[in-house]
Amino acid sequence: MGFYHMARRLSETSKEERKVPSRVLVSRMLGYILPYKRRLAVVVLSIIVTSITGSIGPYILGREVISKYIMRGDLAGLQAVGLLYVGILLLNWLFGALRGYMIGSIGQSMLFKMRAQLFTHLQRLSFSFFDRSKSGDIVSRVTNDTDSIGETFISGVASVLSDILSLGLVIFFMVNMSVHLTLASMAVIPLIIAAAWFFQSKFKAAYRETRLKISKVTSKLEEGISGIREIQSFSREREVMKSFKEANVENLQANLQASKVWGTFFPTVQLIQAIGMSIVILYGGMMALTPNGPLGPLNEAVGTLIAFILYINMFFRPIFDLTNFYNMIQSALAAAERIFEFLDTSPEIVDSPDAVDLPSVKGEIEFENVTFGYDPARPVIHNMSFKVKPKETVALVGPTGAGKSTIIKLLSRFYEPQSGVIRIDGYDIRKVKQSSLRKHIGMVLQENFLFNSTIMENIRYGRLDASDEEVINAAKIVGAHEFIEKLPDGYSTVVGERGLRLSVGQRQLIAFARALLRNPSILILDEATSSIDPYTELMIKNAMRVLLKDRTSIVIAHRLSTVRNADRILVIDDGRIVEEGSHKELIKKEDGLYRRLYEMQFREPGKPVEAPRIMWRTPR
Repeated sequence: MGFYHMARRLSETSKEERKVPSRVLVSRMLGYILPYKRRLAVVVLSIIVTSITGSIGPYILGREVISKYIMRGDLAGLQAVGLLYVGILLLNWLFGALRGYMIGSIGQSMLFKMRAQLFTHLQRLSFSFFDRSKSGDIVSRVTNDTDSIGETFISGVASVLSDILSLGLVIFFMVNMSVHLTLASMAVIPLIIAAAWFFQSKFKAAYRETRLKISKVTSKLEEGISGIREIQSFSREREVMKSFKEANVENLQANLQASKVWGTFFPTVQLIQAIGMSIVILYGGMMALTPNGPLGPLNEAVGTLIAFILYINMFFRPIFDLTNFYNMIQSALAAAERIFEFLDTSPEIVDSPDAVDLPSVKGEIEFENVTFGYDPARPVIHNMSFKVKPKETVALVGPTGAGKSTIIKLLSRFYEPQSGVIRIDGYDIRKVKQSSLRKHIGMVLQENFLFNSTIMENIRYGRLDASDEEVINAAKIVGAHEFIEKLPDGYSTVVGERGLRLSVGQRQLIAFARALLRNPSILILDEATSSIDPYTELMIKNAMRVLLKDRTSIVIAHRLSTVRNADRILVIDDGRIVEEGSHKELIKKEDGLYRRLYEMQFREPGKPVEAPRIMWRTPR
């Protein structure tokens, strides 16, 4: 691994003060590496063999090939040592290839295990974790940070071990040939160290800037792709292109500055090497020309001098690598700390030790004095109590931000209330296993997530063991079968990322089919008809009659026409139930909030209506 590549890798991890001691991080990292002891032994053996075979070459060429055979005209001996040298090169190549394969095998196995562990852990974390985390940061830790660790702890450490061994062998052969020339060669070491430390800070600053600028380019690119519909709808292509160009130019300038630093560093390295080479050549030349000098007879002196010139090139590389390894390992440890920070984050919603499986559910729901806030200091739900009877359809209506969606998140135990109890069929949901709780709950949201798979598999997601016939039957009941059949590949049509190849209404119909296939005892519809056209809404209303039949249902809707037939309506405002009753009962209350909401949607043109109070809060 060269100094340049290490500098780039160093720049890709933000330099932050670490809170966890290095020994703790290293100890945890060893837990991912030690299971591969046999492969590690092969790597160590390969490093030893490649270091020896790589370091002995100049000695053989100088002291054997040139001094003993070429200078003396011994052709037979030259052929023999030539074959020996070829054999050494082949051995070096064989163990070099073996070393590279084993390092790659250990590194990729380690990264596979680490990423699998990270992804599995992320699936178990509570919603609150994702509320306070950025998706880009999560992805970066699972991909970039693991890459940094894999390169440093496997390839980097192996390279450093190889560098140390190679440097030791090079010095051994140099001292064996001439102590005087060895000391002369080391005269430039202070220059090497000074150059490495001087340019190290330059590299950090330059490549940190490139990382920040490419991040900005990536952000602009993502916005340009995700917002293409809005961009073209508002004819903002020119402004977007201008913004992207500015970010791209900044990235170009940052990379040019980095190239300038590298372009200055590399000639400096070559200059130091040239100085070292000049010292060896001048001083060695004078010793070679001195009769009975320290290098011995002329034929031995020439071979020794040539060997030293070859060793000089081998002498500098490991020194440059080793001068930067400390910073490189610190960068990797910072990445390890970020990863372990995720792995050490405990889910806030966990099953209690005595949790039981929720048996077959009749569907009775009870909220008793429930208070909750995403920020505990600012409650969204205030001391709320209500009951839903088995197979009853209850609608939740109210202004935006009143707390309607929070109620169903609490019911599904995505969050834990600060106080109060939520029960299903008399069971405190904190005392039952989460998997068994959610098995009995089906949910259709305003914006349902469709996977980049076929329509068949997206519907089957509701119940993975469902047959094709059951999937098709569910689609027929909700009215999705007709449009699916018209697609080029029917149920085998791939819907694209987030289902973007389908219309909003089509995505909702698939979500309804998925919920129906699940056949839950409790059904939740959260604004499930708010983003669809009247024709699709009519289809869904017909399907809802089947979907809501014989099961407990909670329906959240801004379109009050969809909740008129609910058994009971709860009007929510500022996290409290302010009205309760059927549509006919609530519409009779002249000063009631429900009536004002209803009249806002169905009033005659020109007739003024008092707007309901809107409670604003941070979206969740």
